[in-house]
Amino acid sequence: MHADLGPWPRPVSLTDIEYAVLRHIRLDPGKSRTEIAAALGLSKSMLTKAVANFDRFKLVREERATLDDGERGQPPLRLSLNDDAFHSIGLYVRQGHYAVTRSDLSGNIRERVARQADAVIEPIVDDIARLIAGSPSPILGVGHAVPAIVGEDGTLFEVTPTQAALPLQELAETISARFRLPVYWDNGAYCVAAFEAHRPRTHYRGLFYITLDFGVGGGLFAKDAVFRGAHNQAANIGALIPETGDRPSLPDLARHLGCPLDRLSDDFLARLFHEGDRRLLDWIDDRGEKLSKPLATVVQLFNPDAIVVGGFFPREILERLCARVDLGALDVPGRRPLIRPTLLVTQLLGPAGLAEAASLLPIAAELLGQHSPMANARRPR
Repeated sequence: MHADLGPWPRPVSLTDIEYAVLRHIRLDPGKSRTEIAAALGLSKSMLTKAVANFDRFKLVREERATLDDGERGQPPLRLSLNDDAFHSIGLYVRQGHYAVTRSDLSGNIRERVARQADAVIEPIVDDIARLIAGSPSPILGVGHAVPAIVGEDGTLFEVTPTQAALPLQELAETISARFRLPVYWDNGAYCVAAFEAHRPRTHYRGLFYITLDFGVGGGLFAKDAVFRGAHNQAANIGALIPETGDRPSLPDLARHLGCPLDRLSDDFLARLFHEGDRRLLDWIDDRGEKLSKPLATVVQLFNPDAIVVGGFFPREILERLCARVDLGALDVPGRRPLIRPTLLVTQLLGPAGLAEAASLLPIAAELLGQHSPMANARRPR
């Protein structure tokens, strides 16, 4: 029997200032204490206190910089994350396929499993157990990128129709009961948007992510956090492309090619692309043009630094599709256009990419002071 026992015990106790310092160290590794304090407007004593607390959990390391030729004096200490202080598990499941990863604190994949499987729960739990057993570091939690809109309280209130039969709630409850770990989950597009914006040495003030998979979805990262709107549904760009219209999604392409949806594997699509299949190339060019107005709307409303495209298509297809997008489609003649964002394809493609992105959820919640919805699975008594 299960009972709701309240919040999970947190492995690390940090203040808001310490969260901000740790976020800065993760994004800008190799900075000195003086540089970090100046960037965050902190006093030397406040930063010293924060680093002392990090030392309790071995979260950061300090290494003496080397002097360039001609420089004199004591070189400064440079701070960076101790990536192996903790690890986290990332998970993505879709019909007939799942992927599980183990990542370090900077988001580097240390181990990955991807399988075709009809039975979902037991194989996934067994693979998570193997990844945890092989970890040299304590596990912060499990992050799950779900094909659904997730409420702020962790409630799933809209699952992609083609994936509605997945036992997502039962899986979360089984994982939390088996491993005594918190399970965080979020919409897959939100997961990738956050992961892309949190990459070390990136400085995005605003990043928009659009996913082209079994549907069309989006996520916006702005001001150091996922922009969720009033009801955790912001940036759902698929609403700008009607379900009855020409959508750059796998079901839409299956209808266009006249073949079953389950035939559209990466290998099959890549082969068609490299063979120059006219039906596929025409579809790519048409759907790329049809993305111009929705993405131009993103530019007008949010003016992001970057628009990142991903999903379940091979990279070469997404790159050709991006080449057909006109981000200036809504520019007004005679008025100075907005600065165009960079348009690029994510490295996080397919189920393995979504699992990698999901591994950030426990890190964001436990160490970066950012909201990750906790799966409302019940804890074991």
